[in-house]
Amino acid sequence: MQLKFKTSIYYLLGGIAVLVYLLIAANRQGDLFIYESGSSDIFAGKDAYLISYVDGFHYYYSTLFAILIYPFLFLPVYLGALLWLGLNAFLLYRIVILISRYFNLSILTQKECLFFFICSFLFGLRFILSNFHNQQITIFILYLILEGLRFIFSGNKLAGAVLIALGINIKLLPIILLPYLIYRREFKASFFVLVFYIAMLFLPGFILGFAQNNMLISSWWKLINPFNTIHNLDVDERSFHSLSTLLATLLVETVPDKFALHIRRNIMDISYEHLVLVLNITRLILISFALYFIRTKPFVTNNSTMHRFVEISYLLLLVPLVFPHQQDYAFLFAMPAVSFIIYYLITERKTMSDSKFRIVTAFMILSYLLCNLNLLLGQYREYYDHFKILTYGVLLIIPLLAVCYPFKKSISEFH
Repeated sequence: MQLKFKTSIYYLLGGIAVLVYLLIAANRQGDLFIYESGSSDIFAGKDAYLISYVDGFHYYYSTLFAILIYPFLFLPVYLGALLWLGLNAFLLYRIVILISRYFNLSILTQKECLFFFICSFLFGLRFILSNFHNQQITIFILYLILEGLRFIFSGNKLAGAVLIALGINIKLLPIILLPYLIYRREFKASFFVLVFYIAMLFLPGFILGFAQNNMLISSWWKLINPFNTIHNLDVDERSFHSLSTLLATLLVETVPDKFALHIRRNIMDISYEHLVLVLNITRLILISFALYFIRTKPFVTNNSTMHRFVEISYLLLLVPLVFPHQQDYAFLFAMPAVSFIIYYLITERKTMSDSKFRIVTAFMILSYLLCNLNLLLGQYREYYDHFKILTYGVLLIIPLLAVCYPFKKSISEFH
């Protein structure tokens, strides 16, 4: 009874702290302003994809999302921001629930369980705060992915496909899941995703008019086309972090980076054509490495919940790495992989050799520092961004995830 009372107090204090933070965070202009501005211009008959907002930022999202966000234009600015952040807070809580369901937390002691959640939270704190600070949409996209996959693998293919298709429609990133679903013999779900995605592309035509909607789709594709030069020399903002940004700064001496410090960071100087080749080969290698985690023939259903979680975690980890134009908030996609590594270290500590445990823990701490130095020692952030150390920190999670896999059968069999 006393323990339950203490737990209730902790929840209450945590809820109050979150509410206070949201009230403060809503009092600034973030990306919600760009969403609303793009929506307003689209409803005014303008091409929002040709317009830049604030300091040269573009509206990169779908016309359907512009319609969904349109009601926020009728709210006071502060109230709209507060509601948006409140929605994100709820969806983040839901993401925690969805991820924790993959783990057999019953085998952990109370202290181990608390340690698991605290370590996972601290590792992802920078990404979480960045999403709220920038009033971003990443939390919403990650929720759509995890909830959509939960529906699909529990038998509700239709509902899951709608959520995945909506995520792809808004920001393309979840499209990396489509070949995975096909590989895992989810043909019906994959078909529904494609059907709903196409329907969502043309659905705004009933509201905006089909001529305007078709024009906007064409303009949108020209803006987000991954083959654009600007997406291979991905350095037009200081805070970009992905393979395209990292390789451009490492392999080209004179990238058009107006934010670069006068400190050398390139190790080679190759042509643009060779850069594109190296970038695409690197992407292909990382995507192909997914087979290491899948470990079955194509078109075989995997009934192990933990095995599926590791597969999904690796694919989500790839999202902010292989796609261009990614900022720190996008690396929230790395958190499922991080949570698995922490869970593995806790549950496998007694069966691991001391040397393996020390090495994995040391590199996990290094990854944490590389990912969170902006938060820990923010006064030097221009140097962190210059050398793109966040990308190194996230890349380090890949071998860590590989080393922590496979796992004990007793853990992998948990449903």
